Amino acid sequence: MTQLETRSDHVASIDDIVRHITWQSHKQLLQTLSRPDIALTMPQMVTLFAIRDWGTCRMSDLADITQQSAGTLTGIVDRLIEDGLVGRVRDIDDRRVVQVTLTPSGEQRLAMVEQARREDMERMLHRFSQGQLAQFEDLLKLLLAGIQDMLVSEHGVVRGGSPLPSHMPAVIRQA
Repeated sequence: MTQLETRSDHVASIDDIVRHITWQSHKQLLQTLSRPDIALTMPQMVTLFAIRDWGTCRMSDLADITQQSAGTLTGIVDRLIEDGLVGRVRDIDDRRVVQVTLTPSGEQRLAMVEQARREDMERMLHRFSQGQLAQFEDLLKLLLAGIQDMLVSEHGVVRGGSPLPSHMPAVIRQA
């Protein structure tokens, strides 16, 4: 077997594994979000994290960031407002513009999601030694950087035309 065939075989196997990981982690996240103390849908969670990561923002920017239509996002935000997790505020510079912001309850709910995910991750990674965890983290950062590079080269932008927030790890922002 040539080196190219071996690489191709590895890439195909990794692609299959990533697909399975994506599917299984999606199912696990849905279970976490459906817990009574969290009670969020996936689009609601994505929206809350986007508002937290980008700060107070216009609905049009939020739709771009989350890759959701304006109509869909309006329904999601309305529900989040009903639940007290998000609020609408007027733009300081242009009072005609309405922005959305995370409330303290929204921050608390996201903290619960993050805590639950970390607990889940601890259980998933219990077989890893400390050294393996560090190596795995480095490899995942390389994979993520490759994904970001691909998005930039194909679309010229990352995440719906918006720059990544400055608090994201440098390996992610470098694109």
